Amino acid sequence: MKKILLATSILAGFAGAAAAEVAVTGTARMGVTTDTPSGDAQFSSRFRVIFTASGETDGGLTFGASVRNDQSGVGNTANGDSTVYIGGAFGKLTMGDTGNAVDSLLGQVSGVGYTGLGDLNELAFLDKDITGALYEYSAGGVSFALGAGQANAGSDFMSAAVKYSTDAFSVGLGYEDNAAGNQLTLTGSATFSGATVKAKIVDGDNSTDTQYALSVDYAINGIGVTAFYADHQDASLINAAIGTSGKAYGIGASYDLGGGASVLGGIARNEGNDSVMDLGLNFTF
Repeated sequence: MKKILLATSILAGFAGAAAAEVAVTGTARMGVTTDTPSGDAQFSSRFRVIFTASGETDGGLTFGASVRNDQSGVGNTANGDSTVYIGGAFGKLTMGDTGNAVDSLLGQVSGVGYTGLGDLNELAFLDKDITGALYEYSAGGVSFALGAGQANAGSDFMSAAVKYSTDAFSVGLGYEDNAAGNQLTLTGSATFSGATVKAKIVDGDNSTDTQYALSVDYAINGIGVTAFYADHQDASLINAAIGTSGKAYGIGASYDLGGGASVLGGIARNEGNDSVMDLGLNFTF
């Protein structure tokens, strides 16, 4: 992602202060999608601007902050996610719109389409307060994260995750707990011959049965193909497009135009609902 350097070597009011910088990056998308409440095809566009500030103390501590502003042609129009962090040999501590270690470290299997098509590939995380704190530490191929919601929130939230990664594979384990219950998450991925396979399993109080998801990505000469299958067990656990079944699947393709531009499209379905599809362009700045 290209960075527009707004300010470098910002001098503090004392001698020997370390340099700091502020950078701007962004993402945008435009196209046509049927992933709307009416199910009709509509134009859909979005522009996000991310401001990132970073610096370093004389003693080698790193610190920084970020804020994101959204504009959307369809859907959300007023998101402003922000975080502030400090890091060093002890790890990294972040506060703000963060706090779920499982989300941050383990993530989801791959989705399809230029909009994500309702995130039907995603298995639900436990509810938490919007803001919180996240601690991260890495050594070699092992990464650890510990998250917490607001201390004064009506529903306490905590999470922990650990992940081991190499160039060829990764495995991860996570735990989340709030007033409604708890859940365990197991993830794994493997890359070979241009293909990446990801798997995720979630077992907890939200569903009577174990949820699982699987995706396959294949890329060659700038062309990518992705397919996923997810069984949420309970349709109410699907993040966006709720239907009569917890089973969802999709397939999509992409082509890298170079310079930060790509063409993406996909089709996905939650059983019991009509299929949703999109086709458009994604940009990074």
